[in-house]
Amino acid sequence: MHEECNVNGYKLVQFATATDMIIGGTIFTHKNTHKVTWRSLEGGTMNQIDHILIQKKHSSDLKDVRCKRGVNVDSYHYLVMAKIQARISMNKTHKGQRVRKYNVQSLENEEVQQAFGSKIMELNESTYADEESQKGIEKQWSICGKIMKEAAEFAIGKQGPPLRNDWFDDECAAVTSLKNKAYKNMLAKRNTRQARE
Repeated sequence: MHEECNVNGYKLVQFATATDMIIGGTIFTHKNTHKVTWRSLEGGTMNQIDHILIQKKHSSDLKDVRCKRGVNVDSYHYLVMAKIQARISMNKTHKGQRVRKYNVQSLENEEVQQAFGSKIMELNESTYADEESQKGIEKQWSICGKIMKEAAEFAIGKQGPPLRNDWFDDECAAVTSLKNKAYKNMLAKRNTRQARE
């Protein structure tokens, strides 16, 4: 891609050499259109000025580097993507079940407060009726925790999954889709003035 190299290009090469790194975008064979990472405002000047560097000892992990022109990021720079296949330890760790929190916001409701309080009283009376349960502070603390959990599950309940992107409605989705379609149309028409408009 580089027919000419400016001062910054030479500095990058010197930096990569000094730190024992390789410049990922220069070692894979691609068409020039898949190497261009920047285009000028008028669309006539294109260059490869964005790079991915990796330590030479990990260079075999790097499987491919190329730019993605179809991704609309509202910039004159194209997205540079690298495929990495890292060799990692074979020790498998199993993730535990995600703990859902109690819906403590519901305690602002007086009915929920009363239900929670009465459930604690009911469980407390039935548990401590047995004299054996009153022996030892550790046992009492364990019973207290159990009562609180049971009452919370009965009256308060657990939080539901968090709502995300509630601001992104159907209108936003339609406008984004229209914009991306226009952007891909501009790329397909070789970035002419009419296509940009």
